Amino acid sequence: MKETEIEDSIEVINKLKEKLKEFGTKRNSTAMLFFSNGEIDYNKTFDFFKIIRREPPIHDLDLIIDSGGGDIGMAVKIAEICEHYSHKFTVIVPFLAKSAATIIALSADDLILGKVGELGPIDPLVKHPTLDMYFPASSIKNALEFLESSNDPDIRITMADKLDPLLIGAYIRSLDESKQYLSEVRIIKNSDNSEEIIQAFTEKYMDHGYPITHEICKRLSLNFSLNLADDELENLLYDIHEDVIELMQDDDLETIICTPNNGHVTIYNYNQ
Repeated sequence: MKETEIEDSIEVINKLKEKLKEFGTKRNSTAMLFFSNGEIDYNKTFDFFKIIRREPPIHDLDLIIDSGGGDIGMAVKIAEICEHYSHKFTVIVPFLAKSAATIIALSADDLILGKVGELGPIDPLVKHPTLDMYFPASSIKNALEFLESSNDPDIRITMADKLDPLLIGAYIRSLDESKQYLSEVRIIKNSDNSEEIIQAFTEKYMDHGYPITHEICKRLSLNFSLNLADDELENLLYDIHEDVIELMQDDDLETIICTPNNGHVTIYNYNQ
């Protein structure tokens, strides 16, 4: 990035921090951003930890998140960090929190979805046991279901040859891990319909991007607030969301982790 572009970004970030501060003041909380177009991984989790542990003591934490997911184990770690560094931990989703990011949302003490906010099925990336390659769990599931439903012997033989047994085993293990993580989430563990909730977030929906909305969360009887208090607060949330997304688009940024306090910004650039 050029020096003038860096200066412009700093100015935008400082204005963004002011809006975060305003949001936190209105909610009597510390507002924090975790926006990423990339995968939730070890490095982002470590940087998240570095930022939050340098904050003044936090009573109520509002984590505003926008993420397509990533490593489920690291998502669980982020949720644990939030629990350790606050008395009450709320996740706020203005737009989307998918796959592993959904784990963070469900692990919170409270969850708020913006008017167009949504969660998604837990669809982890499955690493091949012997190759350095990742596959979406849903694609492996779809291939297995197609194989089982086909009556054409030639198709069954061809598909069986292409479906690596090691990859299938990794998929089954990944699905079991997702269910195990969800079964330990407090809101689910304490629900009368925990099995229904786990099934909804792991196997019910065919599409990785299927929108799990307010309505679905209510049908699953998830004991969360789900809504912000008023339209003014909702508009401020979406002003923050737009500022972050536009900054990321304009400067080709992958991830922003930010609190209202000076010096607590982590930016990953695709071109680094």
